Amino acid sequence: MNGVDARSVLAGLIGREIHTLSGQPNRILRLDGDNVIVATGKSPEGQPVPIAWVQDALDMIVRDGEVAVNVETLRYRSAFVGAVLATLPGAITTLRPATVRIRG
Repeated sequence: MNGVDARSVLAGLIGREIHTLSGQPNRILRLDGDNVIVATGKSPEGQPVPIAWVQDALDMIVRDGEVAVNVETLRYRSAFVGAVLATLPGAITTLRPATVRIRG
């Protein structure tokens, strides 16, 4: 897998419900400048997540083949970013520890 553009990945997910590794639904409502607006059960109107955070995670998974889905690695909205990574072709997820890996 070569470089992946976060804006393109997120644009392809607009309107779709994606799930965190623990199964919580998130819906990508729209892209808004440098943010993606994400609806959750707690914020149905949506909250912004920096697209750069998603790009950083995509760069990590391309470089390393695996990413830990936690706040230390992926920042505050790690569950959402992990849900995006889990939509990638060939993605394999684990819960303990929470990771997304790409078959390579």
